[in-house]
Amino acid sequence: MTTTANQRRHGVVSGTRPSRRSESGYTLVELLIYSSLLVLVLTVAGGMLLNTLTSEQKVLDSANANTVSQLISSSVHSGVRNATALKITDSADTDDQLLVVTAVSSDPAATAAARVCQAWYYTEQNGGAMYYQRGTAPIVAPTADALAHEMTGWTLLGSGLSATEVSAGVTQPLFHASSAGNPSITLNFAINADGDSSPALISTTVTSRQSAASNGAPCF
Repeated sequence: MTTTANQRRHGVVSGTRPSRRSESGYTLVELLIYSSLLVLVLTVAGGMLLNTLTSEQKVLDSANANTVSQLISSSVHSGVRNATALKITDSADTDDQLLVVTAVSSDPAATAAARVCQAWYYTEQNGGAMYYQRGTAPIVAPTADALAHEMTGWTLLGSGLSATEVSAGVTQPLFHASSAGNPSITLNFAINADGDSSPALISTTVTSRQSAASNGAPCF
């Protein structure tokens, strides 16, 4: 009995000792292994998330560029289709251009001599931007000060535009007028979707449904 009591007192029964594994925790080696696995999993998951966000941003940028190009094309088409006269003014030092059209007024109460002046101004500044203005008075190109600060009277249609390159270092103008028949304009421009890929190229031609006879004094 004495031996059994001593064994119980020292935690020994039938020659066995209690396991201390549950109280010992993880060893340093195990912690290092688990930490390395966790870092690997987080790295893979983070990379997948980053790629997903990047792809999503590219899709959004592409959709935005498509919207901008459609807005500009539709605006020019609408104006030129009703134009009785048009004029393109090129900048001497840059690719900047001003397109001004004299259009037939859609107001039923307007007189035969009534006119609508519309203008589109492309500038290399401000990220390669296209501006629009409409009124009844002749329209001129904005000043350098207006371009640098605030384009009063002009509405921004979109940015990210540039003249398309036809050969090394040679670009074609955004606006090109046809000299035959009714007023006609060819619109060419490049628009960059996300800033780090090849830009999308836009090319469209629109011809006026009006005769070339002047409808009142031209807007230029």
